[in-house]
Amino acid sequence: MKIGIGQRFDLEIDREDLDYVEGGTIIATWYHMGNPIYIELSVNKTMMKEITKFFDRTGKKTALFSITRVSKAKYIVEPTVVLLNKGKTKEN
Repeated sequence: MKIGIGQRFDLEIDREDLDYVEGGTIIATWYHMGNPIYIELSVNKTMMKEITKFFDRTGKKTALFSITRVSKAKYIVEPTVVLLNKGKTKEN
């Protein structure tokens, strides 16, 4: 999955996944309408720098990010909150 200019995605990324970047992709959890979906996220040096900067600043092992691509080479990486859908249950 690539993030295009003007797009914004809410993703959960593990810090250890950044250490094992192969072919410019990492495994992330994308939250689409509150449902978790595992994806292969295409990353470049600029995005990796922003994500690593956040992890270095906070010392967390896992984080939820809102990643917005504002231009060809600029990303905004911010912490976010994701609301998960609770499945509907039939009550008898």
